[in-house]
Amino acid sequence: MLRAYLVDMAVLRDYSRALLGLGFFVAVCVSLGMRTTVMVPGLLTMMYLLLGVSGTNSFDDANGWGRLRLTMPLSRRDVVLARYGAIVTFGLGGLAAGLVAALILAAIALVVPLPGGLSPALALSGDALLGMLLSAGALFAVGSLCAAVETPLFFRFGNTRATQYLPLVPLVALLCPIIVLGGSGMIDESTLTVEGIAGALSLVWSPAGAAACLVGLLALSAALLGLSAAISLRLYETREL
Repeated sequence: MLRAYLVDMAVLRDYSRALLGLGFFVAVCVSLGMRTTVMVPGLLTMMYLLLGVSGTNSFDDANGWGRLRLTMPLSRRDVVLARYGAIVTFGLGGLAAGLVAALILAAIALVVPLPGGLSPALALSGDALLGMLLSAGALFAVGSLCAAVETPLFFRFGNTRATQYLPLVPLVALLCPIIVLGGSGMIDESTLTVEGIAGALSLVWSPAGAAACLVGLLALSAALLGLSAAISLRLYETREL
């Protein structure tokens, strides 16, 4: 698996470098638009996860790379596990890029008086750091859900055909469960009250609560990606290249 992972990362070396500049640009735009850096690490984490899915799979159909790769001392299991490892690496890279961008923007706001009252808005505080952790964990789970649905499509159909189905992924992974839960009555106005949301936030808005919530979100992400990897392996083993 390690050999296949290194092959994937070597192929994506230039692609990953280009994402650094894009990530910082997005971080600046989001921070200025929302007047806070709280959401930056989470948004970049989810963005890098999704870009990792498309980027890692984009070369498989180019010049017969998918077939050539299997002539190396790599098994199909190695290829699948390495692919998921590369996707998670991209997501963690997005988290790191978001944290660095937030720290840089906070340092600039501390030194340079920004117009429109942005300097105090971009400053970091204990609540801001706690919000960063929770939003990053939640958006990592959302990105993992989308990646878990998308990646088996690439292993089953290849990059060219799977790309045609990608617009359906948010519908299947996010909107359909909400519609089903709403139609079944499990989610209604009485469930999503202001008091209920405030009570849920009060449970996690503490170091211990945030840590427990973060562990739960990471465990959910790991379970989603693990299940997706098992499905991808089964699909890839039966696919004719």
